[in-house]
Amino acid sequence: MLKDPIERNRKGIWAWPRRKWLLGIPLGGFIALGVGAGAMLGTGAAIEATGTDSFCGTACHSHQEFIDPEWKESVHYSNPAGVRAGCADCHIPSDYPDKLMVKAKAGIRDGYKEFIVGSISTRERYEGRRAELAEKVWAEMRANDSKACRTCHHVESFADQTPRAERRHSRMAENDMTCIDCHEGVAHLSPADAARKYGGVADAR
Repeated sequence: MLKDPIERNRKGIWAWPRRKWLLGIPLGGFIALGVGAGAMLGTGAAIEATGTDSFCGTACHSHQEFIDPEWKESVHYSNPAGVRAGCADCHIPSDYPDKLMVKAKAGIRDGYKEFIVGSISTRERYEGRRAELAEKVWAEMRANDSKACRTCHHVESFADQTPRAERRHSRMAENDMTCIDCHEGVAHLSPADAARKYGGVADAR
């Protein structure tokens, strides 16, 4: 009596291979699975480790000397509410794959600019490029309607705001405005404030 073809094929899949070299197929699959899982876990751990405030504030000379101290003097670091917004909260998306893409892009760009070109290695060079760097960040925030800001701040639930602020917040949508249009210097000095503080330092490249 002939065996059912489906049953015969099912048994054939799980049968011991007739040639030893065929063992490499399932073995290779298990190895690839292990490597993939390890790479995924390693990547996740690396992303989390390089997204902390301590890493961002000390990994690069420019961050340690110019950027981190400004953040620590800002309302995003210390405020009556006791809520602290860190580097990743404002600059790194929380969702994948955007988070991975931004981290990879920022890592390559910052590493090249910091360690190879040294484009913001001194106070003069940093101040000379502050406006350009700020505009890039502001443009990204305008493009996503200040998504990072809205993670913590909700216009409709603001309390104890002045009548002027309440009017402006209520008209944001109809005027096609977003948070960063008014709040440019909340975590780092705005170019205008920095120029007043540092005497309008020019680029020394």
